[in-house]
Amino acid sequence: MVEVELKFQIPEARRNAILKAIDPKKSEIIQLQAKYYDTEDRQLAQHGVALRQRLEGTRWIQTLKAAGKSHLHRFEDNIELGELEQAPTLDMTHYQNNPEALAILNNALTNSTQALNLRFETDIQRTCRVIQFEDAEIEISLDIGEVRTDSARQEIHEVEFELKSGSVQSLLAFSFEWVKKYQLWLDVRSKAEFGNLLITQQKVSPAQLTKEIQFNKKDSADLNLRLLVANQLQHLLPNIAAISAQVAEPEHIQQAQTALHHLHLSLSLFKDWTDVKPDKWAHQLSAFESHFKNLQYFEHMQKTLGALLQNPKTAESLDKDILYAKEKLNNLVKSTQNVQHYLELLMFSLRTSEKSPAHDLKWFAQNTLQTQYKLLQESLNKADLADFESLDELALRLNELKFSFPILTSIYDVKNLQKYGKSLNDAQQASEQYQVLTSSSSYLQQTDLEASDWFALGWLTAKQEVYAEQLLEATEQFLVSRKFLK
Repeated sequence: MVEVELKFQIPEARRNAILKAIDPKKSEIIQLQAKYYDTEDRQLAQHGVALRQRLEGTRWIQTLKAAGKSHLHRFEDNIELGELEQAPTLDMTHYQNNPEALAILNNALTNSTQALNLRFETDIQRTCRVIQFEDAEIEISLDIGEVRTDSARQEIHEVEFELKSGSVQSLLAFSFEWVKKYQLWLDVRSKAEFGNLLITQQKVSPAQLTKEIQFNKKDSADLNLRLLVANQLQHLLPNIAAISAQVAEPEHIQQAQTALHHLHLSLSLFKDWTDVKPDKWAHQLSAFESHFKNLQYFEHMQKTLGALLQNPKTAESLDKDILYAKEKLNNLVKSTQNVQHYLELLMFSLRTSEKSPAHDLKWFAQNTLQTQYKLLQESLNKADLADFESLDELALRLNELKFSFPILTSIYDVKNLQKYGKSLNDAQQASEQYQVLTSSSSYLQQTDLEASDWFALGWLTAKQEVYAEQLLEATEQFLVSRKFLK
């Protein structure tokens, strides 16, 4: 069985309002006490699998959960154990006749000799009711309680919306109405994840990295674009959750920025692959990503220019800007507007186009790559070392092509692309260095500098000119050959 649900965290100031909206008088209140099992080295957790036995009122239920194709979907297998006088022992024979569950367990439990033992427990009071919305029946569950081990515990106070029947689009639309009204923020972390963090005495799971995607060349360009967006949301949302909960490490922020950047480029560069007009999302994502870039540039300046800035006021101003950029990010990632964007992108990734495509995937890929080559050549023709704006445009085109090149050429089945990839990488690295230096130089020029800090600005300008020349030279080298484009 596939479970379709969304989970949100509730700002403390809105918790009473949420409880009133659900209305306990019209709801069912259930006490949920669960025991979670795993091996000593957490093999299930490392594969995104959770195995629990839960007392729901008076009934015991054994549940196996695993990750699904998106953050909306999870595999879930429930086994009714009935009303028992004492807690049941874990019985894995239930899964012998369930091929999907058995495959999940066999994949996770690579060392079958290790015993499954109780690792942590949850004690939750759930207030739930089913609401009819458009074509859907949606169960709202307000969970209040805790996750605990023998030595630690964490408070739980969250709301879940589960689709009982109807369309996913109705679930997303319903969820956003509550997001707007109660300032909820999307959280893809599970109670099992919280329990495993308690066991390992950590505040946050490692940053989610991007996963390689395999395009289906027999499917339409539209369907492949939606698959790509779904993959990038899988990369983005766990890192956004860590930032929203204010437990993020620098890698979570970096990975969230990368995921946002890839989403923005996918929707802007491949917009012709779909009938939906994604320009609005691309623009919004670009604006959102710019706040991550600001923080990245400030921190880079602090590391590289710290020793060169002789004036304490300049260094102090930079420290304040970094602190402000971090605070702004913490608010933006869980803002109502951005939560709406996450939900809209989830909806886009799960829908399918009703129109038949005019061309196959290879045609769209070739057309997109040819367009990008043309724009890059035009930018190179206009590039002038004395005109920083023209170099900025060239750097932008290179950045776009660096992202799309491996995606588009994988559709061609082209061999020996390494030399093209290497020359593109050389050009893009020069582009990145140039952009970072440009940002640092611009920042200092807008600051009231003391005479001692003009040395730092002069050093930046000299380095910027070096990388500008490398940018032009490397781009020319890359554009020398494009024989695989026919």
